[in-house]
Amino acid sequence: MVVLTLGLYQGSITGAWAEDYIDPALRTISPSRLQSQPEKANNKVARKPSTLQPFAQVPGSDTTAQDGENLGLQQAVRLAVDWHPSISEAIGTLYQQAEGINVAEAGYYPQISGGIKGGYSSGYGSDAGSQSVSISLKQMLYDFGKVSNSVEAARAKAARSQASILLAIDQVGRDTAFAYVEVQRYQRLLDIAREQIKGVGDIVELARQRSDMGASTRSDVVQAQSRVDGAIATLQEYKSQYARWQATLANLLGRQTTPRVNDDFPQSLSQSCNAPVITDALPGVLQAVAQRTQAQAELAQAKAEAYPTLSLQPSLNQYLDNNYNDQNPAIDRTQAAIFLNLEVPIYQGGAINARSRAAGYALSAADSAEDAAKLQARQGLTEAQAQTSGLSRRLNSLEFRQNSITEARELYGKQYLELGTRPLLDLLNAEQEIHQSRFDLANTQADLRRLQIDCLYNSGGLRRAFSIDHSTIQHVEILP
Repeated sequence: MVVLTLGLYQGSITGAWAEDYIDPALRTISPSRLQSQPEKANNKVARKPSTLQPFAQVPGSDTTAQDGENLGLQQAVRLAVDWHPSISEAIGTLYQQAEGINVAEAGYYPQISGGIKGGYSSGYGSDAGSQSVSISLKQMLYDFGKVSNSVEAARAKAARSQASILLAIDQVGRDTAFAYVEVQRYQRLLDIAREQIKGVGDIVELARQRSDMGASTRSDVVQAQSRVDGAIATLQEYKSQYARWQATLANLLGRQTTPRVNDDFPQSLSQSCNAPVITDALPGVLQAVAQRTQAQAELAQAKAEAYPTLSLQPSLNQYLDNNYNDQNPAIDRTQAAIFLNLEVPIYQGGAINARSRAAGYALSAADSAEDAAKLQARQGLTEAQAQTSGLSRRLNSLEFRQNSITEARELYGKQYLELGTRPLLDLLNAEQEIHQSRFDLANTQADLRRLQIDCLYNSGGLRRAFSIDHSTIQHVEILP
């Protein structure tokens, strides 16, 4: 019961060490309560202090916050997207695809090659070997769209990479906002849990005084102490959840520790689920549109492969040996030529047809991907809107319930103390219901905030809401 728990702290922890390990809410319980059952308290003194978890050293506890620093939601989201490696990865992929455009556009320009060759030639009546230096140029004149479609496909890949950056920003922003709201939730729940311990502890003290005066039985004290034990267990549970979400937020921000967050929620975000419209800037839809463009370009390119390519091919040969032609030594060792070359693929093992079929399947997949992206966004948005409506009504009911149960507690207290017509159990239940209603109210408010973030994410408005559009993120300008 409460006496046993307090015996552990009172007998095992002393001095400054105790100040670090005991929650402030537990210090409100008077040590004098231990005197009524010293033999039970002493049974717990044998435990070593090292078996206790040092709350002050848990990551994310109050001691990890930097002095004077208070983190806002918009600031937290901006800090996360400014460094997060998943966004850096997407940006690196974009740079890679941008170079792919340069590679594809190189097909428009002359292709120059050179080298040295040596060997035996039967030409010019010579049976001796020869060595020569050669340089050649190939300029494509017309290829029925092979190069242009290759460039278009490369640009579509870059557009998909751009959409991937937006998707990574949205995901990091949503995860950071969720973690921030959860830290807000458990900060509030911890405060309520500490107030619950204090409130029930006051009833314990009241019951003890009445028991000492003979106005109530000893069972009232034991019953009240059991409620304090339950309140302490709730506090420890919320502490662990608070530490977990503090660590999650710290990782998203790229920090070792995270400062305390404030309880504010921007008013501009509070109406995010009120009839939002799915924008064209939804990353999943942008990816699907770019995927379709890429598939169309690859399909046209595959069809163009079956047609000839017309090119101009000048070349220059410089023979290195003087006697490369024994029959006519007067022939110049430097020879130049120019050809108009028409290349027609005759048989490629079925590769051209296979590429055409693959591009056709990719086009069908892109159409389905766009429909799937819109469906997923619409489903997430409608679900969040439905939950928001229900939670808003529940929030009003909880506020009314909290007011009514507070009034009932005051009446129960008077009846217990002055009239003696109300049992202690009713007073304990009323105290617990008050704090339970406050727990429910805090949880509902946090759930509503999460749903507002979810509506922004599924409608494509998260970047606009957090002022990320028209800004520079990791050296890349983000445009809506």
